[in-house]
Amino acid sequence: MNANFPEFSKHESAVTAEGHALLKVEFELSPDCIYLQGHFPEAPILPGVTQLDWAIQVAAKQWGTAPSVRQIEVLKFNDMILPNAKVTLTLERKRQDCVLFRYSAGHRAFSSGRLIYPETTTKEGMSC
Repeated sequence: MNANFPEFSKHESAVTAEGHALLKVEFELSPDCIYLQGHFPEAPILPGVTQLDWAIQVAAKQWGTAPSVRQIEVLKFNDMILPNAKVTLTLERKRQDCVLFRYSAGHRAFSSGRLIYPETTTKEGMSC
């Protein structure tokens, strides 16, 4: 397993009806994933900070966005991502400075949020 990302079994790029770039990657969370170590030893889960980092880094690799964000909005952790979970990470580039992310399995949402990048060229407080 790559120390930075899980092994993506599917990588699908598209454009939404509104013209936004869309990316979906799928992976199965390996029980030996380095990010599960110590979080928690008796009941490992994928840490929220790792989920955020993967979303930010995958967006940077796909679209050349900054490798860090200025702000994270509407962050929600709905359910735990456990070892062997089959997960889809969906990224939607709403604007140059805004990417939505969602970790899910079918209709089951694990986490989601809005990544706001430093290269903001729009008015403050304008949601994407």
